[in-house]
Amino acid sequence: LLYAGSWENRVGRLLWHTIKYDKGYDVKIEECDVIPQPYRSFPAGGEKEQIWSWNFNQDNVELTCDGELQYLQDFDEGEVSSWKTGLPKKCRALGDAEVDRIAFRNMEGYYIRAIPKDGTVKFPDPQPEPEDESATEEIQLDDPAQLIDPGQPQVYPTCSCWTPECGYCSNLECTVKQDLSTSTHGISVTVHHNKATRKKLHSIILYDEPGNVLGTFQWSLKNINLSGCISCPTPLAKMRNMTHGVADAHWTFHLENGMARIYMKEEVMYERALVGKCVERYGKAKRFAFNGMGCENSFKFLASEMEPGANVTPDCGGTCPMGS
Repeated sequence: LLYAGSWENRVGRLLWHTIKYDKGYDVKIEECDVIPQPYRSFPAGGEKEQIWSWNFNQDNVELTCDGELQYLQDFDEGEVSSWKTGLPKKCRALGDAEVDRIAFRNMEGYYIRAIPKDGTVKFPDPQPEPEDESATEEIQLDDPAQLIDPGQPQVYPTCSCWTPECGYCSNLECTVKQDLSTSTHGISVTVHHNKATRKKLHSIILYDEPGNVLGTFQWSLKNINLSGCISCPTPLAKMRNMTHGVADAHWTFHLENGMARIYMKEEVMYERALVGKCVERYGKAKRFAFNGMGCENSFKFLASEMEPGANVTPDCGGTCPMGS
């Protein structure tokens, strides 16, 4: 915990693990990151004795382990969140703060080896005991449920699964687990309006729980398709009324209770009841992944009913640059 001027003025909170987790929930600066970020390698090769160093510079902060860079955050490049207020301004404010006191939490058995830049060590007044016991509660970075408000959606890029890393849409770590047959939220996607054309198809691949492909939902300005069950023209007049004068198009796809619906601006643009084998087929939809959407588009991740694969991250497992 970082403070500037007094113990009442907390300006930063740094959280990190000493090992690398498969899902990449390794390190986080609360004022800069919405969710934890992955390390660049396995720290210190798994050695028990490690030397971790937070190095604050004018424009950025680095975290190294035994001299190897594991995390770098520019203060001018904090993440943006629809539910976590103050970002990215708090990140820049952390870089500008004159930190003069530090408090440690959950670090019993660790040792501090600080090197003051001016060659002197100053000991501030003792920190008062926190009145709120939750202030000392341990935060598990590998448990995203503790770091994400489950009731508020996060904005994730529509990572394409058609990559070697995702086994060309066969790797379940590139899918999002969600029971679409019972979900009242569906899949909400934001597409840059100037990218929408009559020929460009946007695709959501649907899987059953074990990972077998059930089919693909596709839409464009020309057609709406659901493999084996729906193929029809897009209702252009209705869609144009909903997208006129806006920069981005917001689509929500529902399969609740055997009814296929597409919403735009919370209004139903298209709906059709599935019949026969289509009801049974898509009633098994428990996972989804994107194809052909690009890093610039996004979807709403709702932790209360979605579970992301390891490669469904803010940088799409490293395939999309952060902030693209």
